[in-house]
Amino acid sequence: MRQRWLRTDLMFHTLLIYTLPYSISKMTDRSEEFRVEKNIGGDELAELNSNPEKDFPKIQKQMQQIERQLKCLAFQNPGPQVADFNPETRLQKKKARMSQMNEFFATKKIVQKKYDKRGKLLCNNRDLCDCLEVNCQGCFYPCPKCNSKKCGPECRCNRKWVYDRIQTEAGDVISKLPFYVPD
Repeated sequence: MRQRWLRTDLMFHTLLIYTLPYSISKMTDRSEEFRVEKNIGGDELAELNSNPEKDFPKIQKQMQQIERQLKCLAFQNPGPQVADFNPETRLQKKKARMSQMNEFFATKKIVQKKYDKRGKLLCNNRDLCDCLEVNCQGCFYPCPKCNSKKCGPECRCNRKWVYDRIQTEAGDVISKLPFYVPD
């Protein structure tokens, strides 16, 4: 009968396993001896003299775990990328990519002011309240910056944006901007 022998040295952990061939169907009825020797700091010797059909799956599982550990410990060639690694060229390539991305995103719109320094719309010089009602005399608390009652949560002086509509959380529009404001 052939025996399979495997020796694995993992740091201070030596494991010697003598097993039978993998197929259980070829095993005989008589009791076979499985010997497992472990050295972890001290010597522990365990002999398993039992039914090989019961112990075979355990030993096979141990063998698979050992093979997986050996695969993880095996050297894996990273290829020519590591051999050709040069930090300077890498930085140059990175700068080139970043400049390309900056060119792509550099087409920013120049945001122009929508309100002048007194809080009036620049497009038609109207003093529109942030509630978007044309005839409103101011329905907010006085602004801490300009003291106007037409400023909402943010002061209208030199503001670069306009409320285009006011709507509820359900999506119902309460009021819209009464006239066109160019971008």
